[in-house]
Amino acid sequence: MEIRQLEYFLILCRELHFTKAAEKLNISQPTLSHQIKVLENELGIPLFDRLGKKIAITDAGKILYEQCTHIFRAIDNTTNQIIELKEVKAGKLVIGTLPGELTNLVSDYLLDYHLEYPDVQVCINSSDDVLKQFKDNKIDFAISYKQEYFDYEEEQLKIIPLFTEELRFVAHSNHPLAASNTIPFQDILELPLILFPTIHQCRKVIDSAAHKEKLHVKPKIETASIDAIFKLVEQNVGATIISKTLCNLHPSTAICERPICNPPLIREIVLLYRKDKFINFAAKAFIHLMVEGLENTELSISENSKWLIQTLLKSP
Repeated sequence: MEIRQLEYFLILCRELHFTKAAEKLNISQPTLSHQIKVLENELGIPLFDRLGKKIAITDAGKILYEQCTHIFRAIDNTTNQIIELKEVKAGKLVIGTLPGELTNLVSDYLLDYHLEYPDVQVCINSSDDVLKQFKDNKIDFAISYKQEYFDYEEEQLKIIPLFTEELRFVAHSNHPLAASNTIPFQDILELPLILFPTIHQCRKVIDSAAHKEKLHVKPKIETASIDAIFKLVEQNVGATIISKTLCNLHPSTAICERPICNPPLIREIVLLYRKDKFINFAAKAFIHLMVEGLENTELSISENSKWLIQTLLKSP
C-alpha cells in the first residue's frame, strides 16, 4: 500500500467517477483503474461497486476512506510542524553554558530572541561539565571557555573561537591603585578581595595564574552572586578580579576597572557543537542573533570565526 495509491483512492471517493478523478489527478483513466485494482487486490476486498458508468463505495471502502482522511490529516500536520520548526515558529532550544559570566552573557539575548521567536521554548542549561551535557545529548550547542589541554576532536566536538576576554582589576573609584594604568597581579593578591568561589570558572583562572606564579589567593569574601560582588566593591569593602564582559554589563561611576599585568589574565570564549548532531533552526537563529550582538560591542570576532559561523548557519 503506497501513499500515492491512497491519494488516488481518496480523490476517487470524492468524485465517484474514474474519468473525473483521473483528470483531477492529471493521470490517465486506465492508470487510475489499475492502481485502484492493485490496492483492492492487496487488501483482498473490493473498495468500489461498479454500477455501469457509476461507482459506489463499499463498506470496506468507507473504512479505508475514514482512515485515509486521518492519515492525510496527520501528514499535513507533520509537514506544517516541520515547516514551523524550519521557520523557527516552534520547537525547543537548549543551550549549554558554564555557571557565572557565560550564563549571564547568553541570558542577555533571551529577551530579543523571545520577541522574535515567541513560540520557541528556550532552556539555558548551566553546568560545570559541558562535555557531559554533550555526551548525554542534552544540549544543542554550548558557549564555553577553551580548555588548552582538552582534545575536542576526540570528543567529536567542533570549536569556533568567539572572542578573547580579559579579567580586570575592579575597585572603588577612590582606591589607591585607581590611578595606575595597569595593576600587577601580585599586588592585587595582597589586597582585601571579593572573589567567586573556587568552583567558579573565573576563580579557576585566578587560582591557576597564582599557582604558576607561586602566589596565594586569600579572598576576604567569597560569593557566587555577581550583584553582591559589585555592591561590595561599590561600598569599598574590597576589590575584585572579574571579566571585562561583566564590567560592561554593570556600569557604575562608583567603581573603576584596570588591566592586570605580570601576568595578564586572559581566556578564550568559544562556541561548541557536536559534529554528528543536527543544528536545528532555532539554534541557528539564536547563534545568529548572539553573534550580531557581540559584533555591536567592543568584543572582536575574527574573520575566520565569522566565516566558520556563517558556514554553520548555512549548513542543511
